[in-house]
Amino acid sequence: MMTLLSPPPSVLSSPQRRCHLLLLLYLPGQTVTPEILARLNGVDDTKALQDIADTGDEIQRYHRLRLITQQDGSYRIEGTPLNRRLCLLHWLRRALRLCPHFVQQHFTPTLKTQLKQQGILTALYDEKNLHALISLCARRLQRQFDSRDMQFLTLFLQYCLHQHHAGITPEFTEEQRAWTQTRPEFLAALEIARHWKRRVLQSANENEQLFLALLFLLLRMPDPIHDNHQQDFRLRTAISGMIARFREQAGMSFSDEQGLSDQLYIHLAQALDRCQFCIGIDNSLPEEITRLYPRLMRTTREVFSDFESHYEMRFSDEEVGLVAVIFGAWLMQENDLHEKQVLLLTGNNLELEQNIEQQLRELTLLPLNIKHLTIHSYQKEGAPKEVVLVITPYSTTLPLYSPPLIHVTLPLGDHQQQQIRKIIEC
Repeated sequence: MMTLLSPPPSVLSSPQRRCHLLLLLYLPGQTVTPEILARLNGVDDTKALQDIADTGDEIQRYHRLRLITQQDGSYRIEGTPLNRRLCLLHWLRRALRLCPHFVQQHFTPTLKTQLKQQGILTALYDEKNLHALISLCARRLQRQFDSRDMQFLTLFLQYCLHQHHAGITPEFTEEQRAWTQTRPEFLAALEIARHWKRRVLQSANENEQLFLALLFLLLRMPDPIHDNHQQDFRLRTAISGMIARFREQAGMSFSDEQGLSDQLYIHLAQALDRCQFCIGIDNSLPEEITRLYPRLMRTTREVFSDFESHYEMRFSDEEVGLVAVIFGAWLMQENDLHEKQVLLLTGNNLELEQNIEQQLRELTLLPLNIKHLTIHSYQKEGAPKEVVLVITPYSTTLPLYSPPLIHVTLPLGDHQQQQIRKIIEC
């Protein structure tokens, strides 16, 4: 068992404490209870339980895993071997940034001890040998791994060895297999699989090679200029079609479509991998985008449908929301626009005011900053100087100085819509 050294109280951030928890849960032979975690992280039991709950929510949302309480009060992670490894991939990289001391002092030595106890040849997990293998793969992929990536890959390959010898191997769907086997990472991963197969009694089966390929795939930073694999050309073509359809649907153009295409390429190359392997992302964005930019989100979803059909995938609202943000940002950037500020004068009808705000947001693809001010305050103080348009359903007298003011009734008429759009999109 590993000796747990308690740091001084209150020195660790919540992300650091949760990294400690996740790494403990992945280490073989470790018992993880709220009391042990509280002592390790220098917090009280209440905060330890909250860290456990927060971590459980995160791994369920992003990796479809569950944090299970066992009869003795300890915790374990429940889920498929593939999802468990993908989860560790994310958290170990995070831990190397946030708490490298814990990785060096606790995670690494405990994992090495387990490899020795499993009787695995030292040559297989020796850091010098693994560095040579990783460097060989990097040359095959024409990439360079920095020192942190090398440290991560070394540790992660050691963990894969431990799992493989324990008979715990990830499984892939036919779609996932086909997706991974067509990538250059699959051939690069063969170098490691061959090395392991030569030296291990158990064969390094194809599932392990598939996972190693996926490992390199998820570490890849897409390069829209130099990527030249068949799949990369396919993605560029699909993106060009999506931009053309957006332009047609929105009635708005981009002066630098190449720049937009490059940014979409970087994002979607990674989003395709996440979608194929069911890796989640932050889920707070789409609801906010749909509320603030309903037309932008709706237009993006419409033009994205052909992209989904082309790849035979269904992307989450979270992923589509990020694509909408990219389109929205380039619409503003290419027109040298900033978020326009609109002032909505309020009175005593909240429902009417909310409906007007929603209709205003439906008028344009561009972001709007809609501020609220009471009629009384407006007549007394006027509008803030950055406001470009004042909207109200109530009768009011104009102060000495005011931006254009439009008195509206619902539903907005065509003429009013044109007036409003002209002001906020100019």
